[in-house]
Amino acid sequence: MIQLQATARCLEIMRIHSRCVFEKAEKIARASRYADAIDYIFLREATMLHDYGIIGVHAPDIGCFGDAPYIMHGQLGAAYLRQLDPIRYARHARVCERHIGSGLTAAEILAGGLPLPHRDLLPETLEEKLITYADNFFSKNPDHLTEEKTLERIQNSLAKFGPAPLERFQILHDMWQPQN
Repeated sequence: MIQLQATARCLEIMRIHSRCVFEKAEKIARASRYADAIDYIFLREATMLHDYGIIGVHAPDIGCFGDAPYIMHGQLGAAYLRQLDPIRYARHARVCERHIGSGLTAAEILAGGLPLPHRDLLPETLEEKLITYADNFFSKNPDHLTEEKTLERIQNSLAKFGPAPLERFQILHDMWQPQN
């Protein structure tokens, strides 16, 4: 059984961050050409749970005192949700493991020596793509939790990992532009 422990600070940062991501995602969804195809109940649940795995990582600056490296928070959250109820939380777990950056390919995971499964972890469903996109606009930095990042700042951050993550983000950006 996976044991995750969280400090009040970690849980509060996760709650505020997730709330900001949800509000952004919902606003984007309602203005998009996909507005009628989005499962808004699932969107809210999955957004609020997408970073649940941070309670198992070592990130003292945000009150997380687990043992795992931060990059594993998606995998930890997915594993925990599947442990709770593999049927009820199957879709939620997929969001956890696929929302990192603009998603990760197996090749990127291998090339980076990342402690993640050697398979593509790319968002596929509308909700996965939307949460991945909206998540990029907010950090978990306690001093800037509710501050929305600019598009340029997101692009500069993703560009550090090469052209592919930036290209995937641009596809998500284009996808979620308001319907004319």
